[in-house]
Amino acid sequence: MCSYGLLPDLITYSILLDGLFKTHVISGEHEVAKELFSKLSADGIRPTVRTYNVMIKGLPKEGLSDEAYELFRKMEDDGLLPDSSSYLSTFQMLLDLESHDEIISRFTVGALKVGK
Repeated sequence: MCSYGLLPDLITYSILLDGLFKTHVISGEHEVAKELFSKLSADGIRPTVRTYNVMIKGLPKEGLSDEAYELFRKMEDDGLLPDSSSYLSTFQMLLDLESHDEIISRFTVGALKVGK
């Protein structure tokens, strides 16, 4: 694409990121996705909530819940407000982390009790 003088836009980047997490064609696709996400800013493109959501949803599937949480915080630091998809992905991430962290485990058990 670039060799033909066509520069990727935000939609192109989002599609590529989403595809990298869904296909598992490339070994280490999550590393490629992280590099591609970093390239957005280098190319002067500001990620949207949707772009962040693709990363926040995809990283935990690769066992990178901590990195997904960092991106969730960075999204807020960049002035973007999370949407319902962000929170659903973050809730799933918390469930994944729950088995590794006693504090989160106590929180989720407490939250479930309050919801009854």
